[in-house]
Amino acid sequence: MPRVAYLKPLDAKGEAVNAQGHARRQGRHVDRRAVLGAGVVGAGAFAAWKVFGGEEKGIPAPPERPATWTYAMDGAAAGVSRLSISGGSLYVTADSPLSVHAVSTGSGRERWVAEVTGGKQGEAALGPVTVADGTAYVAAEGGHVNAFADDDGSRRWASEPLGGGPPAAPVVIGSTVCVLMETEKAADEAGSTRTLVKGVLCGLDTDGGRVKWRTEGNRLLLADRSRGQLIAETRGGDRLSAPDADTGDERWSLPKRDSVALGTKLMYATGSGKVNELAAYDLSTGERRWKSPAPPKEYEDDPGARLTVSADGRTVYACEGGSGAVYSYDATTGDRRWRVTVDSPVTPETAAGGSALILASSDGFRAAHSTDSGFQNPFADGETKPGGYVTGQAASDGKQLWRTESNDCTSAPVLTGGQTALVAHTSEMWAYDARTGAPRWRVAGEPEVGGVPLVADGKLYVITDAGVGAVPA
Repeated sequence: MPRVAYLKPLDAKGEAVNAQGHARRQGRHVDRRAVLGAGVVGAGAFAAWKVFGGEEKGIPAPPERPATWTYAMDGAAAGVSRLSISGGSLYVTADSPLSVHAVSTGSGRERWVAEVTGGKQGEAALGPVTVADGTAYVAAEGGHVNAFADDDGSRRWASEPLGGGPPAAPVVIGSTVCVLMETEKAADEAGSTRTLVKGVLCGLDTDGGRVKWRTEGNRLLLADRSRGQLIAETRGGDRLSAPDADTGDERWSLPKRDSVALGTKLMYATGSGKVNELAAYDLSTGERRWKSPAPPKEYEDDPGARLTVSADGRTVYACEGGSGAVYSYDATTGDRRWRVTVDSPVTPETAAGGSALILASSDGFRAAHSTDSGFQNPFADGETKPGGYVTGQAASDGKQLWRTESNDCTSAPVLTGGQTALVAHTSEMWAYDARTGAPRWRVAGEPEVGGVPLVADGKLYVITDAGVGAVPA
């Protein structure tokens, strides 16, 4: 299934994660911005679809679903920053102390705990864990990459300091571990100024952590494993490049792009600055295959439309944050199929294939009061209304099938089993019927710092004050 990104770092499988994947957790809440999920459900499921909630001031909370198990973090649950899944294990990174916890997804029992070299104690200083060929890799904010044996957690190696700042997930392609770290160049002779570099992209040997190659890089985007290459923003941020994972040599490059989504054979990208277009490029050569007008920006320096690709690879969705416009394109030809508008900036995520999109929005202008900040909306006339909504749109023409008023949505929706849409709200996650929009159940807890609900092995994994909980999904 194709995976996509809006200039995103990578998760534990080397795939894209939320653009705020290495943002700090604000208190116990994820970054509060509106989100959209291009989640879809199967055909033939829409006979009973209806608008749910309408102009009501709220909807009754569904029953709370208990956890199957909870992995206690010894009072350090607030320091949990990342969750990732590989095989039958959940990997939890924590910062009190800096450590990786490997937990059985079936029982919730601890497999092993390993302390991480590099980074500052007391900060959310670890990226997600990547597991490949029996080794678990994790990068620390202090600039070190750590490798542990996945069977018992014993340390295999720790790299030299490579940089600093919030790290992305290591990406393993062949015999190379690719990592992106923030860094800076040395001060000038007078010592009065320093040239800051947004990032350094490194390729490490999987056997011992030796640096095979190094280049300047702003953001690591996607792993194109079938071609043995990365898709990365390099050259001081003015180029989009496809470096060879083994040597770091550039195979092809393009001018800087705002958003990137990866299909099987094509890469989809929007232009930057005044360039208002969506284009498709051959992943082997970088040659452009087609271009089409993209959603307009409110301002020239806006990040532009954000992209996602449908699970079947036939559709590209683009949404513009300022206007809330969501466009659907034919992935082969670039022809625009339809356009809809949702409130507030939106961020797309992929989900299972089918006939309807599930969107989630956090509309701050409709909310009279924000429980997080205490902000009073001067345009709300004293009324208290739900701060967001979840909606189903027909994938064929974009028509609304149902809409459910809700509290502020703090994540994109994730579909599980094709019939349930999971959306994070403030300190809770709710499960909505993907056919009708009716809330089915809820659970106390939040996603990891990346902000996207993690579902695997039939379970939803959440972070609570008690630790990490597994809930039947």
